[in-house]
Amino acid sequence: MITPIQLVYKLHLQSTFLEKYLNLPKGFATEPLAKAIYKCFNYDDLCSTISDLGEKTPSSYISEYSSLKFLLICEVSDEKLIEDLHQEIENMALRLEEQVIINITRTQLISLLYKLFGLEYESKYIVEADDIDLDWQPCFQTLQDNSVVLFSDFNINKTPFRLIATKLDLGEVSIEDYAEVVKKTMKQCAQFAYEDFEEHISWHINCSSIFLPFGSKNSDESPHYYKINGEQYIVYGFPLSPIISTDSDHEIENITVLVKNTSEKQVFTLNFEHQKLTLECLLLDKKCDGDVNHSEFSQQVKNGLFDHKESCRFPLVFNNNFYYLWIRPYSNVDFLNNAL
Repeated sequence: MITPIQLVYKLHLQSTFLEKYLNLPKGFATEPLAKAIYKCFNYDDLCSTISDLGEKTPSSYISEYSSLKFLLICEVSDEKLIEDLHQEIENMALRLEEQVIINITRTQLISLLYKLFGLEYESKYIVEADDIDLDWQPCFQTLQDNSVVLFSDFNINKTPFRLIATKLDLGEVSIEDYAEVVKKTMKQCAQFAYEDFEEHISWHINCSSIFLPFGSKNSDESPHYYKINGEQYIVYGFPLSPIISTDSDHEIENITVLVKNTSEKQVFTLNFEHQKLTLECLLLDKKCDGDVNHSEFSQQVKNGLFDHKESCRFPLVFNNNFYYLWIRPYSNVDFLNNAL
């Protein structure tokens, strides 16, 4: 069982961590740690409160000192502690910004605070969903190869999302070459089809022109293919239109993503079926009348990815704010940016 002496030493390690990663002078992080993270009057007050616990058990510590309970994360097995931290961590970041000059973004600061508590996956915005089995079904039924375009449904925060996977095998190409290869590949599959899927071809090319790094010399920006039954696919995803029902005979599975109130684009890594996809979340500028002031990029996303006939074209609401959420291919730079 962890002792008060060990907890006080852990506070010392946490203050040293903040000094290093926020570039603070030596000894300067103790007061912000006490006031912003643990809501104590000062660092001496924080340490004395913990030392006064004496022989009390961690469970009584948690119940009696709710503002200090996060010190026990990774010391005791309590999922409720982690859940409570998810709800409080934005407030911690806000209080810390009031205490010291922060030279990193709010998203990076929240990531840093997760790391302060030893939560590596949360600090890198990784969402574990390996236990979810995606049920891939053909989007079109009369192609020569019905597996060329597949879809699968699941929930994010209890909101239905649809993944659209398009089978492609491409090297480094320009957007013009990419468009030609996509059209050629798709039309070969549709040579004797009774379905017109020109609309899908156009939608996929528009999405790729927004999200794939054509012309980049950085290999870390190259998208990862998503493999389904051994074949390579490019996958995009969107919230499902409320007039479209999910194509499933059973309740579709849900993953929880902790969307933060920050104007910076949030990038999450979704671990599906031992592979990765990227979920992006963008806070929209809400007008007084409830409409949205679109940036050039959010307008691109609306006119491109959300232009799919099955997509919800309205923003999602979290924490009384409007957000766009979408899924695109994962690239190594997503991990590198979140790990810094």
